Amino acid sequence: MNYQPFNDLAQEAIRYMNPETDWRFIHADCYTFYNLTTTNKYMTSLPAWEEKYHAPCFAEIREFVKDPNAMIDNFTLVVANEHTICHPVRGYSGIWTLEGNAYAAINNNQDAEDFHRTKLGMYRRMESHSPHLVRWGDMNMFGFDVSTEKPLFPGPRIFNYYPRGKAVFFYFAIKDKEGGPYGTN
Repeated sequence: MNYQPFNDLAQEAIRYMNPETDWRFIHADCYTFYNLTTTNKYMTSLPAWEEKYHAPCFAEIREFVKDPNAMIDNFTLVVANEHTICHPVRGYSGIWTLEGNAYAAINNNQDAEDFHRTKLGMYRRMESHSPHLVRWGDMNMFGFDVSTEKPLFPGPRIFNYYPRGKAVFFYFAIKDKEGGPYGTN
């Protein structure tokens, strides 16, 4: 995995762009580079994005998810702080942690009824003071410390992400294999 384009893009964005808010990452500074919906396509106006980073970053993501034709529908840099709360991350989405500490819990429930019940529980546990103390196995989930050396992409499974203090990470979303709607959670 080549982290260099992601690190360079993060440094340029933090230096030259104004942070924005994103409903998925409460109290965090966000920098949206690309967002594809059913009605429009947004790309940042940062000149270096299209010139230097768009193709290499998307190529790395496609290589990581093992799908050379993956349609990436969201790519956002998030700079979290000690007050950041993350909504559960939808299926076919991932997080590429560049720096800082974080914890994640992945939902293993694929049955429709269990999945719905667990998703509601994940929303209840969005702001968990000590996620490492939660008994995730009782809910058919598993929790772990996130490494900066390995991006998260659990395929169709949703997961909670808990940044600890300052963390810098990229959120990316891919249109699912069934052709589901863009940008839904």
